[in-house]
Amino acid sequence: MLHTPGIGFNFRATILLPKRSPQNQSTMEKSPKISIILPVHEDQKGLSSRLEELQRQEKEPLWELVVVDDGSPVALTLGPEPAPHWALIRNETRQGAAVSRNRGAELATGEYLVFLSAFLEIPKDYVQQVMSFVDSNRPVYAQHPISLSPNLKLNHFQRFVGSHDLRVDDQGGELSIKQSLFTAALIKTDIFRELGGFDETMQHYGGHEMDLIYRLSQAGHDQRLLIQTCPLHRTAVSTHEGIQARLREYGRIGLPNLLKKHPDLKGDILIYPLLWSTLRFFGLTGYWEKRLGNRIENNRQLATSTYRLYLHLLMRNAWDAR
Repeated sequence: MLHTPGIGFNFRATILLPKRSPQNQSTMEKSPKISIILPVHEDQKGLSSRLEELQRQEKEPLWELVVVDDGSPVALTLGPEPAPHWALIRNETRQGAAVSRNRGAELATGEYLVFLSAFLEIPKDYVQQVMSFVDSNRPVYAQHPISLSPNLKLNHFQRFVGSHDLRVDDQGGELSIKQSLFTAALIKTDIFRELGGFDETMQHYGGHEMDLIYRLSQAGHDQRLLIQTCPLHRTAVSTHEGIQARLREYGRIGLPNLLKKHPDLKGDILIYPLLWSTLRFFGLTGYWEKRLGNRIENNRQLATSTYRLYLHLLMRNAWDAR
C-alpha cells in the first residue's frame, strides 16, 4: 500500500468495483499502462459527462479509471453500466484533494498515474494520444496544456487564469517543473510511490501540489513535458472572488506550511523581502492590490505582467496578514 506521510485522521472509504465476466477478467489480467485518477465532490453532472467521454475511448485493456467520491452528500455513481476497468472509491466524509488522489493512486495498477479534474473535457481519442505520448517520451512527469472551452463566457481575468498558454513563457516541449499543478498531470507510478505521494497534512489550496513538485525536483526530476498534441478544455472557471479567496488561503496557510516544511525554499519564493517589507510599510502593496482588483472587477483587460503582479500581491499580502 502506498505510504502517505502526515495522516492526521482515521480514514474510512468504500470501494465499489463493477462485476467482471470471465472474459473481462482475463482481459484485465494484462497490466494497464495508464490509470486515470478522477476525484470528484458533489458533481454528478460533471462526472457523468466525463464518463460518457471515457465510454467513447478505444476498448482496450491498457487503461483503467479510478473515481474517488470525496464525501459527496449524495453518493456519486458510475452509471448503470460501468466498464469492467472502472472503479469507484467513496470517502465517507470529505477529505480533500490530497487524500482523494492518494486513495485513487493506492488502488491504481497502471505504470503511469493520470490525475484529471471533473471540469475538463476528455477528447474522443484521449487514451490513444496519452499512450502514444508515453511510448514516445517515457516521461517521469508531464502536463496537458489547458485551454478554455469556446462555449464559456469569460471576462479578461478568467481568460488569463484559465488558459495554460497565457501563463507559460516558453512554448517549447520542455519546461521547468516549478509551479506545475495536478489539474491535468501524468506521473510515473513508481516515482510517485517512492516519494510517498501527496502530503495529506497540506490540504490547503496549492500546498500538497507544490510540495510534491518540490520533492520531485529535489529527487532530480526537475523538468516537465507538455503533452502538446492533447490540450484539454476547461468547462468551468472560477469567479474573480473565488480565485481571490483561494490565492489568499494559499498565501495565509498553504505558503507558510510549505516554507515550514521546506525552509530552503524561502530564497526562491520570498524574493526581495527587504524591498517588499518597505513597500508594505508605506501601504503600497495594499494600494496596488486594491487598485488592480477594481480594474479586474470592471473587466479591464490588463497586460500579462500586470495580472501576474496582482496574483503575486494577493499571495504576499495574505502571507503578511497570517
